[in-house]
Amino acid sequence: MPNFLLDGQTIEFEQGESILRAALRHGSEIPHYCYHPGLSVVATCRQCLIDVTDMGNGKGLPKLQASCSTPAANGMKVVSKSEKVIAAQNQINEYLLVNHPLDCPICDQAGECRLQDFAFKYGTGHSEMEYEKRVYGWRDVGSYIMLERNRCVHCSRCERFSREVEGQHDFGMFLRSHELTFDTFEDHQIGHIYQGNLVDICPVGAITEREFRFRKRVWKLKKTNSICPSCSTGCNVTVEQDRNHVERLKPRENQAVNQWWMCDVGRLNYRQLNDRETRYLEPLARIQGELHSAAWEAVYGAIAAKAKQLGAKAEQVIGLVDTCATNEELHQFRALLGDLLGSTQVFFPLRPVNDPPARNFLHSLHTSDPTPNQAGAITLGLAGDADNKRLLAALKKAPKIVFILGSPFADDAAVRDAAIREGAAKAELIVQIAVRRDAWGQKADVILPGQTFAEKTGTFTNKQNRVQRIQLAIHPPEGTRGELRILQELARAFGQERPVLTAPEALAKIGGAFNGMSWDKAGDLGAPLEGTPLKGTA
Repeated sequence: MPNFLLDGQTIEFEQGESILRAALRHGSEIPHYCYHPGLSVVATCRQCLIDVTDMGNGKGLPKLQASCSTPAANGMKVVSKSEKVIAAQNQINEYLLVNHPLDCPICDQAGECRLQDFAFKYGTGHSEMEYEKRVYGWRDVGSYIMLERNRCVHCSRCERFSREVEGQHDFGMFLRSHELTFDTFEDHQIGHIYQGNLVDICPVGAITEREFRFRKRVWKLKKTNSICPSCSTGCNVTVEQDRNHVERLKPRENQAVNQWWMCDVGRLNYRQLNDRETRYLEPLARIQGELHSAAWEAVYGAIAAKAKQLGAKAEQVIGLVDTCATNEELHQFRALLGDLLGSTQVFFPLRPVNDPPARNFLHSLHTSDPTPNQAGAITLGLAGDADNKRLLAALKKAPKIVFILGSPFADDAAVRDAAIREGAAKAELIVQIAVRRDAWGQKADVILPGQTFAEKTGTFTNKQNRVQRIQLAIHPPEGTRGELRILQELARAFGQERPVLTAPEALAKIGGAFNGMSWDKAGDLGAPLEGTPLKGTA
Protein backbone atom coordinates (compact mmCIF):
# COMPACT_ATOMS: atom_id res chain seq x y z
CA MET A 1 0.00 0.00 0.00
CA PRO A 2 1.44 3.43 -0.89
CA ASN A 3 2.55 5.63 1.98
CA PHE A 4 4.09 8.97 2.84
CA LEU A 5 5.94 10.43 5.83
CA LEU A 6 4.17 12.90 8.12
CA ASP A 7 6.58 14.40 10.62
CA GLY A 8 8.71 11.28 10.18
CA GLN A 9 5.80 8.87 10.75
CA THR A 10 4.67 6.51 8.00
CA ILE A 11 1.08 7.09 6.86
CA GLU A 12 -0.56 4.65 4.46
CA PHE A 13 -3.15 6.05 2.07
CA GLU A 14 -5.59 4.97 -0.59
CA GLN A 15 -5.30 6.16 -4.17
CA GLY A 16 -6.73 9.67 -4.53
CA GLU A 17 -6.88 10.28 -0.77
CA SER A 18 -5.84 13.67 0.56
CA ILE A 19 -3.05 14.15 3.09
CA LEU A 20 -5.49 15.33 5.75
CA ARG A 21 -7.94 12.45 5.30
CA ALA A 22 -5.16 9.85 5.46
CA ALA A 23 -3.62 11.52 8.51
CA LEU A 24 -6.94 11.67 10.38
CA ARG A 25 -7.71 8.05 9.56
CA HIS A 26 -4.30 7.14 10.95
CA GLY A 27 -4.97 9.10 14.15
CA SER A 28 -2.59 11.99 13.48
CA GLU A 29 -3.92 15.48 14.19
CA ILE A 30 -3.81 18.30 11.69
CA PRO A 31 -6.00 21.24 12.78
CA HIS A 32 -8.91 22.03 10.43
CA TYR A 33 -12.36 23.63 10.37
CA CYS A 34 -13.93 23.45 6.91
CA TYR A 35 -13.03 19.85 6.09
CA HIS A 36 -15.59 17.12 6.81
CA PRO A 37 -15.35 13.62 5.30
CA GLY A 38 -19.01 13.71 4.26
CA LEU A 39 -18.79 17.04 2.43
CA SER A 40 -16.97 18.41 -0.59
CA VAL A 41 -13.51 19.93 -0.15
CA VAL A 42 -13.36 23.74 -0.35
CA ALA A 43 -10.11 24.54 1.51
CA THR A 44 -11.43 27.85 2.80
CA CYS A 45 -10.30 27.91 6.43
CA ARG A 46 -6.57 27.37 5.63
CA GLN A 47 -6.01 26.03 9.14
CA CYS A 48 -4.76 22.68 7.81
CA LEU A 49 -1.66 24.12 6.10
CA ILE A 50 1.33 21.80 5.87
CA ASP A 51 4.80 21.97 4.31
CA VAL A 52 5.51 19.44 1.56
CA THR A 53 9.31 19.12 1.60
CA ASP A 54 9.41 16.25 -0.90
CA MET A 55 6.75 15.29 -3.43
CA GLY A 56 8.28 11.84 -3.74
CA ASN A 57 10.53 12.92 -6.55
CA GLY A 58 13.16 14.74 -4.50
CA LYS A 59 11.50 18.13 -5.02
CA GLY A 60 9.38 20.03 -2.53
CA LEU A 61 6.69 22.68 -2.97
CA PRO A 62 7.64 26.35 -2.50
CA LYS A 63 4.53 27.32 -0.51
CA LEU A 64 2.51 25.83 2.29
CA GLN A 65 -0.38 23.69 1.07
CA ALA A 66 -3.87 23.00 2.39
CA SER A 67 -3.65 19.34 3.39
CA CYS A 68 -7.39 18.78 2.79
CA SER A 69 -7.02 19.46 -0.95
CA THR A 70 -3.50 18.13 -1.55
CA PRO A 71 -3.49 14.51 -2.80
CA ALA A 72 -1.10 12.17 -1.03
CA ALA A 73 1.71 10.72 -3.17
CA ASN A 74 3.90 7.71 -2.58
CA GLY A 75 7.19 8.65 -0.97
CA MET A 76 6.02 12.17 -0.13
CA LYS A 77 7.48 13.89 2.94
CA VAL A 78 5.18 16.24 4.84
CA VAL A 79 5.87 18.47 7.85
CA SER A 80 3.03 19.80 10.03
CA LYS A 81 4.96 21.00 13.08
CA SER A 82 7.82 23.13 11.79
CA GLU A 83 8.27 26.78 12.81
CA LYS A 84 7.05 27.84 9.37
CA VAL A 85 3.83 25.82 9.66
CA ILE A 86 3.20 26.79 13.30
CA ALA A 87 3.60 30.47 12.41
CA ALA A 88 1.01 30.08 9.64
CA GLN A 89 -1.36 28.29 12.01
CA ASN A 90 -0.98 31.11 14.54
CA GLN A 91 -1.81 33.70 11.90
CA ILE A 92 -4.90 31.79 10.76
CA ASN A 93 -6.15 31.48 14.34
CA GLU A 94 -5.60 35.17 14.95
CA TYR A 95 -7.50 35.97 11.75
CA LEU A 96 -10.45 33.73 12.76
CA LEU A 97 -10.63 35.37 16.19
CA VAL A 98 -10.72 38.91 14.82
CA ASN A 99 -14.52 38.96 14.81
CA HIS A 100 -15.29 36.01 17.06
CA PRO A 101 -16.89 37.11 20.36
CA LEU A 102 -15.12 36.17 23.58
CA ASP A 103 -18.17 34.45 25.05
CA CYS A 104 -16.83 30.98 25.76
CA PRO A 105 -18.23 31.06 29.34
CA ILE A 106 -21.81 31.30 28.02
CA CYS A 107 -21.41 29.33 24.79
CA ASP A 108 -22.92 25.82 24.62
CA GLN A 109 -20.12 24.71 22.34
CA ALA A 110 -17.51 25.26 25.06
CA GLY A 111 -15.80 21.98 25.78
CA GLU A 112 -16.26 20.59 22.26
CA CYS A 113 -15.36 23.69 20.24
CA ARG A 114 -12.66 23.30 17.59
CA LEU A 115 -11.85 27.00 17.67
CA GLN A 116 -11.38 26.87 21.42
CA ASP A 117 -9.19 23.77 21.20
CA PHE A 118 -7.09 24.93 18.28
CA ALA A 119 -6.69 28.46 19.66
CA PHE A 120 -5.24 26.88 22.79
CA LYS A 121 -2.97 24.48 20.89
CA TYR A 122 -1.98 26.53 17.87
CA GLY A 123 -2.87 30.16 18.68
CA THR A 124 -0.60 32.98 19.87
CA GLY A 125 -2.75 34.08 22.81
CA HIS A 126 -2.87 37.71 21.68
CA SER A 127 -4.21 39.80 18.83
CA GLU A 128 -2.90 42.81 16.93
CA MET A 129 -6.40 43.89 15.94
CA GLU A 130 -7.83 46.79 17.93
CA TYR A 131 -11.02 47.78 16.09
CA GLU A 132 -14.53 46.72 17.07
CA LYS A 133 -15.75 43.29 16.08
CA ARG A 134 -18.32 42.73 13.33
CA VAL A 135 -21.79 42.12 14.80
CA TYR A 136 -24.69 40.40 13.05
CA GLY A 137 -28.35 40.60 13.97
CA TRP A 138 -30.25 37.70 15.55
CA ARG A 139 -31.83 35.12 13.19
CA ASP A 140 -34.48 32.47 13.90
CA VAL A 141 -33.72 29.79 11.29
CA GLY A 142 -35.29 26.54 12.46
CA SER A 143 -37.59 24.74 14.87
CA TYR A 144 -34.76 22.61 16.28
CA ILE A 145 -31.72 24.87 15.94
CA MET A 146 -30.62 28.42 16.72
CA LEU A 147 -28.13 30.52 14.75
CA GLU A 148 -25.61 32.86 16.41
CA ARG A 149 -23.82 34.30 13.37
CA ASN A 150 -21.37 36.37 15.40
CA ARG A 151 -19.55 33.13 16.25
CA CYS A 152 -19.37 31.91 12.65
CA VAL A 153 -15.88 31.25 11.21
CA HIS A 154 -17.16 30.88 7.61
CA CYS A 155 -16.20 27.23 7.24
CA SER A 156 -19.35 26.72 5.06
CA ARG A 157 -20.02 23.24 6.43
CA CYS A 158 -23.69 24.14 7.05
CA GLU A 159 -24.20 25.44 3.52
CA ARG A 160 -22.52 22.41 1.96
CA PHE A 161 -24.58 20.01 4.08
CA SER A 162 -27.81 21.72 3.04
CA ARG A 163 -26.85 21.71 -0.64
CA GLU A 164 -24.97 18.43 -1.01
CA VAL A 165 -26.38 16.08 1.66
CA GLU A 166 -29.89 17.32 2.45
CA GLY A 167 -30.46 18.65 -1.05
CA GLN A 168 -33.00 21.43 -0.41
CA HIS A 169 -30.78 24.50 -0.82
CA ASP A 170 -32.57 26.16 2.10
CA PHE A 171 -29.44 27.48 3.80
CA GLY A 172 -26.81 29.50 1.96
CA MET A 173 -24.08 32.11 2.08
CA PHE A 174 -24.68 35.78 1.38
CA LEU A 175 -22.51 38.83 0.69
CA ARG A 176 -18.72 38.64 0.38
CA SER A 177 -15.43 39.11 2.16
CA HIS A 178 -15.66 40.74 5.60
CA GLU A 179 -19.47 40.83 5.44
CA LEU A 180 -19.95 37.21 4.38
CA THR A 181 -22.77 35.54 6.32
CA PHE A 182 -24.86 32.35 6.34
CA ASP A 183 -28.63 32.39 6.57
CA THR A 184 -31.87 30.94 5.25
CA PHE A 185 -33.45 32.29 2.07
CA GLU A 186 -36.16 34.93 2.27
CA ASP A 187 -36.59 34.68 6.03
CA HIS A 188 -37.99 31.13 5.79
CA GLN A 189 -37.24 28.65 8.56
CA ILE A 190 -35.60 25.36 7.75
CA GLY A 191 -38.41 22.84 7.45
CA HIS A 192 -36.75 19.43 7.21
CA ILE A 193 -36.17 16.94 10.04
CA TYR A 194 -32.39 16.83 9.71
CA GLN A 195 -31.58 20.20 11.26
CA GLY A 196 -29.64 18.70 14.15
CA ASN A 197 -26.89 17.62 11.77
CA LEU A 198 -26.07 21.29 11.22
CA VAL A 199 -25.31 21.48 14.95
CA ASP A 200 -23.13 18.36 14.78
CA ILE A 201 -20.96 19.60 11.93
CA CYS A 202 -20.62 23.23 13.08
CA PRO A 203 -17.07 23.43 14.51
CA VAL A 204 -17.91 26.41 16.73
CA GLY A 205 -21.00 27.64 18.60
CA ALA A 206 -22.69 29.33 15.65
CA ILE A 207 -25.46 26.68 15.36
CA THR A 208 -26.77 25.13 18.56
CA GLU A 209 -29.71 22.96 19.65
CA ARG A 210 -32.66 24.88 21.05
CA GLU A 211 -33.46 22.35 23.75
CA PHE A 212 -29.87 21.86 24.90
CA ARG A 213 -28.98 25.54 25.22
CA PHE A 214 -27.78 26.57 28.68
CA ARG A 215 -28.72 23.21 30.21
CA LYS A 216 -25.47 21.34 30.77
CA ARG A 217 -21.75 21.65 30.19
CA VAL A 218 -20.67 18.97 27.75
CA TRP A 219 -17.66 17.84 29.79
CA LYS A 220 -20.08 16.64 32.46
CA LEU A 221 -21.88 14.30 30.07
CA LYS A 222 -21.24 10.56 30.15
CA LYS A 223 -21.65 8.93 26.73
CA THR A 224 -22.84 5.39 26.01
CA ASN A 225 -23.02 3.78 22.57
CA SER A 226 -26.53 2.71 21.62
CA ILE A 227 -29.11 2.52 18.80
CA CYS A 228 -31.92 4.95 18.00
CA PRO A 229 -35.30 3.19 18.48
CA SER A 230 -37.41 5.62 16.44
CA CYS A 231 -37.54 3.62 13.20
CA SER A 232 -36.23 0.57 11.39
CA THR A 233 -32.99 2.24 10.24
CA GLY A 234 -31.36 1.85 13.64
CA CYS A 235 -29.06 4.87 13.50
CA ASN A 236 -26.01 4.48 15.72
CA VAL A 237 -26.11 7.04 18.54
CA THR A 238 -24.58 8.00 21.85
CA VAL A 239 -26.86 8.45 24.85
CA GLU A 240 -25.41 11.40 26.77
CA GLN A 241 -26.44 11.84 30.40
CA ASP A 242 -25.43 13.49 33.65
CA ARG A 243 -26.64 12.32 37.06
CA ASN A 244 -28.91 9.77 35.40
CA HIS A 245 -30.74 12.45 33.39
CA VAL A 246 -30.43 12.12 29.61
CA GLU A 247 -29.52 15.48 28.08
CA ARG A 248 -29.28 14.58 24.41
CA LEU A 249 -28.80 11.87 21.77
CA LYS A 250 -26.07 12.35 19.20
CA PRO A 251 -25.31 10.38 16.00
CA ARG A 252 -22.38 7.97 16.06
CA GLU A 253 -20.52 7.30 12.84
CA ASN A 254 -21.36 4.00 11.14
CA GLN A 255 -20.79 4.04 7.41
CA ALA A 256 -22.87 0.89 6.90
CA VAL A 257 -26.01 2.34 8.54
CA ASN A 258 -26.29 6.11 9.02
CA GLN A 259 -22.84 7.46 8.12
CA TRP A 260 -22.51 10.59 10.31
CA TRP A 261 -26.17 11.60 10.40
CA MET A 262 -29.53 11.07 12.12
CA CYS A 263 -32.97 12.72 12.06
CA ASP A 264 -34.45 15.10 14.62
CA VAL A 265 -37.23 12.62 15.44
CA GLY A 266 -34.59 10.30 16.88
CA ARG A 267 -32.84 13.10 18.73
CA LEU A 268 -36.02 13.96 20.61
CA ASN A 269 -36.16 10.47 22.13
CA TYR A 270 -34.28 11.89 25.10
CA ARG A 271 -37.56 13.42 26.30
CA GLN A 272 -39.30 10.09 26.90
CA LEU A 273 -36.22 8.71 28.63
CA ASN A 274 -36.65 11.36 31.33
CA ASP A 275 -40.45 11.09 31.56
CA ARG A 276 -41.50 9.33 34.75
CA GLU A 277 -45.06 10.64 34.95
CA THR A 278 -46.44 8.15 32.41
CA ARG A 279 -44.34 5.18 33.54
CA TYR A 280 -45.21 2.10 35.53
CA LEU A 281 -42.83 2.12 38.49
CA GLU A 282 -43.97 -1.02 40.32
CA PRO A 283 -45.92 -4.22 39.61
CA LEU A 284 -49.69 -3.79 39.64
CA ALA A 285 -52.42 -6.40 40.11
CA ARG A 286 -56.15 -5.88 39.62
CA ILE A 287 -58.23 -6.71 42.68
CA GLN A 288 -62.00 -6.20 42.47
CA GLY A 289 -61.57 -4.02 39.41
CA GLU A 290 -58.87 -1.75 40.83
CA LEU A 291 -55.10 -1.90 40.28
CA HIS A 292 -53.03 -2.21 43.43
CA SER A 293 -49.28 -2.37 44.09
CA ALA A 294 -47.85 -5.86 44.49
CA ALA A 295 -44.54 -7.57 45.16
CA TRP A 296 -42.70 -9.12 42.21
CA GLU A 297 -42.54 -12.68 43.50
CA ALA A 298 -46.15 -12.61 44.66
CA VAL A 299 -47.29 -11.48 41.21
CA TYR A 300 -45.24 -14.16 39.47
CA GLY A 301 -46.76 -16.83 41.68
CA ALA A 302 -50.29 -15.51 41.15
CA ILE A 303 -49.89 -15.50 37.35
CA ALA A 304 -48.59 -19.07 37.28
CA ALA A 305 -51.32 -20.27 39.66
CA LYS A 306 -54.08 -18.56 37.66
CA ALA A 307 -52.81 -19.95 34.36
CA LYS A 308 -52.75 -23.50 35.75
CA GLN A 309 -56.20 -23.05 37.24
CA LEU A 310 -57.64 -21.98 33.89
CA GLY A 311 -56.17 -25.05 32.18
CA ALA A 312 -56.19 -23.20 28.86
CA LYS A 313 -55.55 -25.15 25.67
CA ALA A 314 -52.85 -24.00 23.27
CA GLU A 315 -55.34 -22.23 20.98
CA GLN A 316 -56.73 -20.35 23.98
CA VAL A 317 -53.38 -18.64 24.73
CA ILE A 318 -52.34 -15.66 22.64
CA GLY A 319 -49.26 -13.44 22.75
CA LEU A 320 -49.12 -9.88 21.46
CA VAL A 321 -45.79 -8.09 21.08
CA ASP A 322 -44.56 -4.85 19.63
CA THR A 323 -41.29 -4.65 17.75
CA CYS A 324 -39.71 -2.23 20.19
CA ALA A 325 -38.63 -5.34 22.10
CA THR A 326 -35.09 -6.68 21.62
CA ASN A 327 -34.27 -9.91 19.81
CA GLU A 328 -33.56 -11.60 23.12
CA GLU A 329 -36.90 -10.51 24.60
CA LEU A 330 -38.87 -11.62 21.54
CA HIS A 331 -37.19 -15.02 21.59
CA GLN A 332 -37.83 -15.47 25.31
CA PHE A 333 -41.46 -14.32 24.95
CA ARG A 334 -42.09 -16.91 22.25
CA ALA A 335 -40.37 -19.56 24.36
CA LEU A 336 -42.50 -18.67 27.39
CA LEU A 337 -45.74 -19.20 25.49
CA GLY A 338 -44.51 -22.17 23.48
CA ASP A 339 -42.58 -24.22 26.04
CA LEU A 340 -44.84 -23.60 29.01
CA LEU A 341 -48.27 -22.97 27.55
CA GLY A 342 -47.99 -24.78 24.22
CA SER A 343 -49.06 -21.76 22.18
CA THR A 344 -47.46 -20.68 18.92
CA GLN A 345 -49.82 -17.73 18.50
CA VAL A 346 -47.52 -14.75 18.93
CA PHE A 347 -48.62 -11.76 16.86
CA PHE A 348 -47.05 -8.40 16.18
CA PRO A 349 -48.32 -5.46 14.09
CA LEU A 350 -46.57 -5.80 10.74
CA ARG A 351 -45.87 -2.43 9.17
CA PRO A 352 -44.94 -2.82 5.50
CA VAL A 353 -42.47 -0.07 4.67
CA ASN A 354 -43.80 1.47 1.47
CA ASP A 355 -41.79 4.66 1.64
CA PRO A 356 -41.27 6.32 -1.75
CA PRO A 357 -37.72 6.13 -3.11
CA ALA A 358 -35.52 8.56 -1.19
CA ARG A 359 -33.89 11.23 -3.32
CA ASN A 360 -30.64 10.82 -1.39
CA PHE A 361 -29.09 8.79 1.41
CA LEU A 362 -30.04 11.23 4.16
CA HIS A 363 -33.75 10.99 3.37
CA SER A 364 -33.61 7.19 3.54
CA LEU A 365 -32.75 7.32 7.25
CA HIS A 366 -36.25 8.03 8.59
CA THR A 367 -38.71 5.27 7.64
CA SER A 368 -42.47 4.86 8.10
CA ASP A 369 -41.90 1.92 10.46
CA PRO A 370 -41.65 3.61 13.89
CA THR A 371 -40.07 0.58 15.60
CA PRO A 372 -36.45 -0.61 15.65
CA ASN A 373 -36.85 -4.40 15.50
CA GLN A 374 -39.50 -5.48 13.00
CA ALA A 375 -36.83 -7.28 10.98
CA GLY A 376 -35.84 -9.19 14.13
CA ALA A 377 -39.44 -10.31 14.74
CA ILE A 378 -39.74 -11.50 11.14
CA THR A 379 -36.41 -13.35 11.30
CA LEU A 380 -37.47 -15.04 14.54
CA GLY A 381 -40.57 -16.34 12.78
CA LEU A 382 -43.23 -14.44 14.73
CA ALA A 383 -46.60 -13.89 13.08
CA GLY A 384 -46.61 -10.45 11.55
CA ASP A 385 -50.12 -9.29 10.75
CA ALA A 386 -50.44 -6.34 8.39
CA ASP A 387 -54.25 -6.24 8.26
CA ASN A 388 -54.89 -8.06 11.58
CA LYS A 389 -57.02 -10.76 9.88
CA ARG A 390 -55.09 -13.69 11.37
CA LEU A 391 -55.05 -12.10 14.79
CA LEU A 392 -58.75 -11.27 14.71
CA ALA A 393 -59.51 -14.83 13.63
CA ALA A 394 -57.56 -16.15 16.61
CA LEU A 395 -59.25 -13.72 18.97
CA LYS A 396 -62.71 -14.82 17.82
CA LYS A 397 -62.00 -18.17 19.48
CA ALA A 398 -62.27 -16.38 22.84
CA PRO A 399 -58.77 -16.86 24.31
CA LYS A 400 -58.58 -17.40 28.04
CA ILE A 401 -55.05 -15.99 28.45
CA VAL A 402 -53.46 -13.01 26.71
CA PHE A 403 -49.81 -12.09 27.29
CA ILE A 404 -48.77 -8.64 26.03
CA LEU A 405 -45.19 -7.43 25.61
CA GLY A 406 -44.97 -3.69 25.11
CA SER A 407 -47.85 -1.76 23.55
CA PRO A 408 -48.82 -3.66 20.39
CA PHE A 409 -52.08 -2.74 18.67
CA ALA A 410 -52.72 -0.30 21.55
CA ASP A 411 -54.36 2.17 19.19
CA ASP A 412 -56.38 -0.45 17.30
CA ALA A 413 -59.86 -0.52 18.87
CA ALA A 414 -60.96 -3.55 16.82
CA VAL A 415 -58.13 -5.66 18.19
CA ARG A 416 -58.66 -4.48 21.76
CA ASP A 417 -62.38 -5.14 21.65
CA ALA A 418 -61.82 -8.61 20.19
CA ALA A 419 -59.11 -9.45 22.73
CA ILE A 420 -61.06 -8.20 25.71
CA ARG A 421 -64.67 -9.02 24.97
CA GLU A 422 -67.64 -7.97 26.98
CA GLY A 423 -69.53 -10.76 28.74
CA ALA A 424 -68.69 -14.45 29.17
CA ALA A 425 -66.09 -14.61 26.42
CA LYS A 426 -63.84 -12.06 28.11
CA ALA A 427 -60.20 -13.18 28.46
CA GLU A 428 -59.74 -14.39 32.03
CA LEU A 429 -56.07 -13.47 32.43
CA ILE A 430 -54.41 -10.52 30.73
CA VAL A 431 -50.78 -9.90 31.61
CA GLN A 432 -48.92 -6.90 30.23
CA ILE A 433 -45.19 -6.15 30.42
CA ALA A 434 -44.80 -2.48 29.55
CA VAL A 435 -42.92 0.72 30.30
CA ARG A 436 -45.74 3.27 29.99
CA ARG A 437 -49.46 3.51 30.47
CA ASP A 438 -51.57 2.71 27.42
CA ALA A 439 -54.99 1.35 26.46
CA TRP A 440 -54.02 -2.22 27.41
CA GLY A 441 -53.24 -1.15 30.95
CA GLN A 442 -56.86 -0.15 31.47
CA LYS A 443 -57.94 -3.77 30.99
CA ALA A 444 -54.91 -5.80 32.10
CA ASP A 445 -55.18 -7.98 35.20
CA VAL A 446 -51.45 -7.73 35.89
CA ILE A 447 -48.96 -5.08 34.77
CA LEU A 448 -45.23 -5.70 35.09
CA PRO A 449 -43.08 -2.53 34.68
CA GLY A 450 -40.33 -2.83 32.07
CA GLN A 451 -37.45 -0.57 31.07
CA THR A 452 -36.53 1.76 28.21
CA PHE A 453 -33.86 0.99 25.62
CA ALA A 454 -31.38 3.16 27.55
CA GLU A 455 -31.88 1.18 30.77
CA LYS A 456 -30.94 -2.30 29.54
CA THR A 457 -28.76 -4.27 27.15
CA GLY A 458 -29.83 -6.22 24.09
CA THR A 459 -29.88 -6.17 20.29
CA PHE A 460 -32.12 -4.84 17.53
CA THR A 461 -32.15 -6.02 13.91
CA ASN A 462 -32.51 -3.09 11.53
CA LYS A 463 -34.02 -2.88 8.06
CA GLN A 464 -30.75 -4.19 6.56
CA ASN A 465 -30.93 -7.31 8.77
CA ARG A 466 -27.99 -5.95 10.71
CA VAL A 467 -27.85 -6.90 14.41
CA GLN A 468 -26.85 -3.93 16.58
CA ARG A 469 -26.37 -3.54 20.32
CA ILE A 470 -28.09 -1.28 22.84
CA GLN A 471 -26.34 -0.84 26.16
CA LEU A 472 -27.13 0.32 29.67
CA ALA A 473 -26.76 4.09 29.71
CA ILE A 474 -28.80 5.17 32.74
CA HIS A 475 -29.92 3.39 35.88
CA PRO A 476 -33.60 2.34 35.70
CA PRO A 477 -36.15 3.18 38.41
CA GLU A 478 -35.81 0.86 41.36
CA GLY A 479 -39.22 -0.79 41.02
CA THR A 480 -38.78 -1.81 37.37
CA ARG A 481 -37.04 -4.77 35.77
CA GLY A 482 -35.75 -5.51 32.29
CA GLU A 483 -38.20 -7.36 30.05
CA LEU A 484 -35.73 -10.20 29.46
CA ARG A 485 -35.36 -10.74 33.18
CA ILE A 486 -39.14 -10.56 33.73
CA LEU A 487 -39.80 -13.19 31.06
CA GLN A 488 -37.18 -15.54 32.47
CA GLU A 489 -38.44 -15.11 36.02
CA LEU A 490 -41.98 -15.79 34.81
CA ALA A 491 -40.73 -19.02 33.21
CA ARG A 492 -39.21 -20.05 36.52
CA ALA A 493 -42.51 -19.30 38.28
CA PHE A 494 -44.13 -21.74 35.84
CA GLY A 495 -41.63 -24.38 36.98
CA GLN A 496 -38.92 -24.06 34.35
CA GLU A 497 -35.64 -24.41 36.23
CA ARG A 498 -33.17 -22.44 34.16
CA PRO A 499 -30.64 -19.76 35.11
CA VAL A 500 -31.53 -16.16 34.35
CA LEU A 501 -29.37 -15.20 31.36
CA THR A 502 -27.90 -11.83 30.51
CA ALA A 503 -28.62 -10.33 27.08
CA PRO A 504 -25.26 -11.49 25.58
CA GLU A 505 -25.87 -15.01 26.89
CA ALA A 506 -29.45 -15.02 25.62
CA LEU A 507 -28.36 -13.80 22.17
CA ALA A 508 -25.94 -16.72 21.82
CA LYS A 509 -28.79 -19.18 22.51
CA ILE A 510 -31.34 -17.91 20.01
CA GLY A 511 -30.19 -20.17 17.16
CA GLY A 512 -31.89 -20.31 13.77
CA ALA A 513 -30.91 -17.37 11.61
CA PHE A 514 -29.09 -15.97 14.64
CA ASN A 515 -26.82 -19.03 14.84
CA GLY A 516 -23.25 -17.74 14.97
CA MET A 517 -24.28 -14.27 16.06
CA SER A 518 -22.76 -13.16 19.34
CA TRP A 519 -22.44 -10.05 21.43
CA ASP A 520 -18.78 -9.70 20.49
CA LYS A 521 -19.45 -10.30 16.80
CA ALA A 522 -22.07 -7.56 16.73
CA GLY A 523 -19.48 -5.21 18.22
CA ASP A 524 -19.92 -1.45 18.38
CA LEU A 525 -21.03 -1.16 14.73
CA GLY A 526 -23.26 -4.22 14.39
CA ALA A 527 -23.00 -7.21 12.06
CA PRO A 528 -25.32 -8.71 9.41
CA LEU A 529 -27.05 -12.03 10.00
CA GLU A 530 -25.27 -14.73 8.00
CA GLY A 531 -27.34 -16.23 5.23
CA THR A 532 -29.89 -13.43 5.41
CA PRO A 533 -29.73 -11.10 2.39
CA LEU A 534 -29.20 -7.49 3.31
CA LYS A 535 -31.96 -5.12 2.33
CA GLY A 536 -31.36 -1.78 0.67
CA THR A 537 -31.14 1.44 2.65
CA ALA A 538 -33.28 3.52 0.31
